[in-house]
Amino acid sequence: MENQSGAVANVPRASIGRFTPDQTRMPRRHPGAIPVAGTDAMTSLNPLSIARDRGLALEAHRVLRCLEQDLSFDRYEPIDAGAIARMLGIRPQAVSRALRILTEHGIIARGTSFGRAGTFRFCPSVAALPTNTVDAVLRSALEADIEWLARAGGFTPSYGREELRKDIAAGRCWVLVADGVIVGQLAIGKDPTSEMSYLVTRLAVDRRFRRLGFGRRLLAAMERSFDGNLIQVYCAVSDPDYIKFLLSAGFTLSGYVRGRHDTEARLFFGKIAAAVASTVTSRLAQTG
Repeated sequence: MENQSGAVANVPRASIGRFTPDQTRMPRRHPGAIPVAGTDAMTSLNPLSIARDRGLALEAHRVLRCLEQDLSFDRYEPIDAGAIARMLGIRPQAVSRALRILTEHGIIARGTSFGRAGTFRFCPSVAALPTNTVDAVLRSALEADIEWLARAGGFTPSYGREELRKDIAAGRCWVLVADGVIVGQLAIGKDPTSEMSYLVTRLAVDRRFRRLGFGRRLLAAMERSFDGNLIQVYCAVSDPDYIKFLLSAGFTLSGYVRGRHDTEARLFFGKIAAAVASTVTSRLAQTG
């Protein structure tokens, strides 16, 4: 899930989840690809139609994420099940089973074999509509949303489902819903060191619904509920898009932290919720 820029925060106590990789890569054109007429205008999947399919297990969703990097609608592409298995750390039989399930559910279509690899393409029935037609409803998260929210991943040993459930119960989690499917989420946790301070623990928007202002809508809902409180966010120095988003949303750079087990430093941002002009006392913190 996103911010408007499409980036995802990197926080210490509860990392942020992504529905799908942040960058979109055009499908490769393999010499064995077989063109399919009448599908040139189709470029991406419709996440809503796929999310509504309750018959797809997690394994099938993981394989589908890999296929998004290589498949298209306009031609059949060779797929190496063994390579996907190694990438996901599962058995090749599991990949074959997932491909069969995706085929049976009308998400991909199987073509002729190309050497030892089978060829596949996406089915036109799951092609995405223009995203500017999306009408998302913002509301507070419910206990029943836990499974949907968990699909974004991002849980750590210090922040898991129970911590998310507590944030939901405390009214500190918001979601954006489009056609019955959650496409964005934001949660904040209480900072135990300060009475009026909170930390963004989850901020994510489905890749296909980014750059539509959904991240700002989530932040605005949070700020209305926590007017006057200090909201803090950590962000990896290697994530310039998220840094740009935070600055544009009124957050102020306060310093950086680097824990004993961190591979890189994390920038530390702060903002007074709903304040007209937020100023956070600059501080430089380094741990470890």
